[in-house]
Amino acid sequence: MAEEKRVSVIKNYFYSLSYQILLLIVPLITMPYLARTLGIDKQGTFSILYAIISCFVMFGCVGLNLYGQREIAYYKNDREKCNRIFWEIELIRIFTLLISLLVYFAFIWFNINVKSIVNVYEPLYFVLFAIEIPSAMLDISWYYQGIENFRLQTVRNFIVKLVGLALILIFIKKPADLWLYIVIYTGMNLFGNLSLWVNKLRCDGFSAPDKKRFKVHLKRSVIMFLPQIATTVYAQLDRVMIGGLINDGNLQAGVYDNAEKIVKIALTVVTSIALVMLSRVANTFMKNDHEKARGYIYSSFRLYMCLSTPIMFGIAAIANTFVDRFFTDTPNAELITPVIIVLCPIILFIGGSSVFGTQYLLPTNRMKPYTFSVFTGMAVNVILNLVFIPVYGAKGAAIATVIAEFSVLAVQMIALRREFSPVMYLQCWRNFLSGAVMFVCVAAIGRLINSSTIASLFVQTASGVVIYFSLLFLLRDPFIKKYLHAGFNKILKH
Repeated sequence: MAEEKRVSVIKNYFYSLSYQILLLIVPLITMPYLARTLGIDKQGTFSILYAIISCFVMFGCVGLNLYGQREIAYYKNDREKCNRIFWEIELIRIFTLLISLLVYFAFIWFNINVKSIVNVYEPLYFVLFAIEIPSAMLDISWYYQGIENFRLQTVRNFIVKLVGLALILIFIKKPADLWLYIVIYTGMNLFGNLSLWVNKLRCDGFSAPDKKRFKVHLKRSVIMFLPQIATTVYAQLDRVMIGGLINDGNLQAGVYDNAEKIVKIALTVVTSIALVMLSRVANTFMKNDHEKARGYIYSSFRLYMCLSTPIMFGIAAIANTFVDRFFTDTPNAELITPVIIVLCPIILFIGGSSVFGTQYLLPTNRMKPYTFSVFTGMAVNVILNLVFIPVYGAKGAAIATVIAEFSVLAVQMIALRREFSPVMYLQCWRNFLSGAVMFVCVAAIGRLINSSTIASLFVQTASGVVIYFSLLFLLRDPFIKKYLHAGFNKILKH
């Protein structure tokens, strides 16, 4: 039974990993194409608009995504109760997002007719992005994450993202096509969210909600919503502040957006385990098996360190080659490289806060330290943005983001100092040493090859992987030894 559960976690991790990668892999393919067809400044306009609508979606959801996933995870073994809770939460989401949609249209009117809040003046762009709010009403991915069914989402995203990619490559040809790009982006999100309902309605149908529970759900979700306000604000505010503080046609916003997307594609590998472990830890905690819940977090932390360290050093080492290859002949593309390098530490910091915050504090209902940590990050980010953006532009926003993410992780680690021994962190010296050596070697290989081809990127990446894991093996890293030993035993049994 324990072996079956472990296999389930691993399987769901890879489904979740695929799900998250597919959400970001299309931007990786389309970034150089859109930079050449739309221009980096138009990408900046898109990113500012996306940041604004994300805030309205976030306020409309009032924390019901994470709360819903946790509640479904608590009662996933009781199908009838689980379905009733689903409908209670979904009906609240529809109502709150309708209010958000009305407020969004009021914002558009104010921005266009009274005072421009951001450096975007085209009403059509704002109206087309409004599709994201009804799309959010129909988004029930939180339910499938709660019951730990990641396969359906992976298949859905695979189809939707491929269709969206094809439409972009066929129809987006010039800067004036920005409106069409917004239609494709929001339309495919809406279609993808609708597709999840087919399976849900076929399997369960409608369950009459308990109206008395509406108030209870809303009250509890608001508690989880407070940290989401801070998280979303400081995740999206960078672009809006760049657009507001620098009058360059949104070029710096586009530079920052491209750099952050590249880093966060790599970050996906680290944070994908969080969605799986949130449901697993929540269910384990509900059964009062606190020791087992901490065991899950320890294993997750070791996996996170094993992956985040080489990814952080590796992205920094290949940044120059990567940008030269993917943004060939794109004006101002050289501005992206230093921003990527500055942003690389967030792979380590966000990965760590996903372990301690998303995987442990949230499912065990430790909301106070979690909320305090993300509000600390938001305050640090806003203050430092005001200081650094006017001077350094996109690089300034990157510096502020890195310091803010570090502050989030630091607060969470301090809050959990009695539950997770500092010895756990000291064991990671092998990861940092191996990663630093790998960085030097990969950067040196890049200079020796002196080429910006796919082959040179492959050589650098493959060399980095071999060097890093070989060093961990030579340094007798406990995590690597454990899973190598388990793998050899499994092979020998067969």
